[in-house]
Amino acid sequence: MKIIHAFGSRACAIKMAPLIKEGAKRGHKNIVVWSGQHYDDNLYRDLFDDLEIPRPDYDIEAKGSACEIGAKILVDFEKICKKEQADIVLTHGDTFTAMFFSQAAALSLTPVGHVEAGLRTYSWEPYPEQICTKASDACSALFFAATDKNASDLLSEHVPADRLFTVGNSIVDAALQHAELARKKSDALARFGIKKPLVFWSCHRKENMLSVSRMRGIFESLLEMTDANFFCSVLPSTQLIAEKSGYIDKIRKAKHIIWEPCLPKYTDALRLMLEADLVLTDSGGMQEECAALHIPCLDRPP
Repeated sequence: MKIIHAFGSRACAIKMAPLIKEGAKRGHKNIVVWSGQHYDDNLYRDLFDDLEIPRPDYDIEAKGSACEIGAKILVDFEKICKKEQADIVLTHGDTFTAMFFSQAAALSLTPVGHVEAGLRTYSWEPYPEQICTKASDACSALFFAATDKNASDLLSEHVPADRLFTVGNSIVDAALQHAELARKKSDALARFGIKKPLVFWSCHRKENMLSVSRMRGIFESLLEMTDANFFCSVLPSTQLIAEKSGYIDKIRKAKHIIWEPCLPKYTDALRLMLEADLVLTDSGGMQEECAALHIPCLDRPP
């Protein structure tokens, strides 16, 4: 088969890596298309090499607002689909990238397989994830659900049962495949002078980022908890809100906090998580990694 793996965020790259490796192992032709939704070097450049998957065959470089990203993906990916004539396009999750890749592929008459299909909250939210995942499912020919509940929700929406597969979550495969590699090759503990007790901290969800009072509480708590050492893995949006809210100088001066841009190498992030006494996060993917690797994790709920 010729398979297009279409994604554009760090988390989706990690979750799709096991599928790309398995496709190659089975003799399929893999084509990797990167949307550019995550374009910061720390989220992209070294990630593919560290995951031991090929760098993208196509980089659409879609940037800007959600609609600008969508317009670029729809136009460019349609051309790719028509050129490559793939047997299937695999997209992942509930991102803008997944939604627009799915639409472009379906409208180009290329079958779509949605990995992590059926994520439902059944609530109205001013955030895009439910729009993205439902739109991706609406465009899909095959549905790869992570859990029985996801599959049940899809069946309740009249998805054909013979096109629905409950397959588990590929982040488990990624975490287990790379954990031992992280212990062997990552020098992150020495490089950052890690001390115990250690808390690995990550916060980036829009539900938190768009609330000034919520982020103030998060930053104040981070500064107050001096009885532990914190390694903060910082996405660009988190860096921006820390600067805008006036906390960045206080955080950088705090002796118990290491404030670092999101680590380019997945194995470095995993090595620190494996050493952590606790992971404190609002990341759904990171919670799944911790569950797979038996690392204590506390979610900061919306």
